[in-house]
Amino acid sequence: MNSTGIIGYGHMGGMLVKGFITSGALSPGEIVVASRSRRSLDACAAAWPGVGIAATNADIARRCRTVIIAVRPQEVGGVLCEIAPALAGDEHIVSLAAGISLAAIEDAYTGPVTRVVPTITSAVGEGTTLVCHGRQVGMDNALRVERLFSAIGSVVAVSEADLPAATLLSSCGPGLLASLIEELAGAAVRASGIPPDRALLLATEMVAATGAYLRETGRAPGDLVGEVATGGGITEVGVRGFRERLPAVFDEVFAAMLERYGTVGRPLSDERSYPG
Repeated sequence: MNSTGIIGYGHMGGMLVKGFITSGALSPGEIVVASRSRRSLDACAAAWPGVGIAATNADIARRCRTVIIAVRPQEVGGVLCEIAPALAGDEHIVSLAAGISLAAIEDAYTGPVTRVVPTITSAVGEGTTLVCHGRQVGMDNALRVERLFSAIGSVVAVSEADLPAATLLSSCGPGLLASLIEELAGAAVRASGIPPDRALLLATEMVAATGAYLRETGRAPGDLVGEVATGGGITEVGVRGFRERLPAVFDEVFAAMLERYGTVGRPLSDERSYPG
């Protein structure tokens, strides 16, 4: 019962298994995995000898102290229906599903529940995992989950009210930033004879170096802007253009993303037929 179960071995589940083991946070023998895909389970067993393979999701519930649900939001309701009869009530359910509220999960299970939002950059041990604990989560369970996910990056606890906007920054943010890198590189290509692959490399390295500079020096982005964008200089022209045009663009983008976020968990929120 001290094992950690992971239901779902897609991209996210696979990343968690790899991160927990390679960081030393868990040994293979402390992890049990379930998936509806036989191919995924075979891949897990081949990559990580010693990891337990569960026959069913309910088997995970019976064997594990912490149960991480790493499936798509629309599949969470079905998983809860499967595992609820096997839960004793003191297991810690950890949901990675965006848009599925604590209240919706607690309708199916009255024990401790935590929402966790990892990020794709956790695959390289970077980025921030958001954590939001339910009302039944005690200090020991909260610390255990936070220590576990700190093995794959930093951990920040947020309120559920702030979780949607924080998710756009920490979890959706890498996709948004990657699209901006593409646009910066594309603009350089259109304005010059720089080959596309070289422009993309320059833009990617610049963004990585800028993030490292801000993190290592502790300086605010505005401080860096002031250092680079000297009065009447080249950078000042670009920064002024961004500041004039981007706030409205970003506000529109965030509004659309938050609207979509609010629709993700509706099928589960409307479901009221859980056992137990």
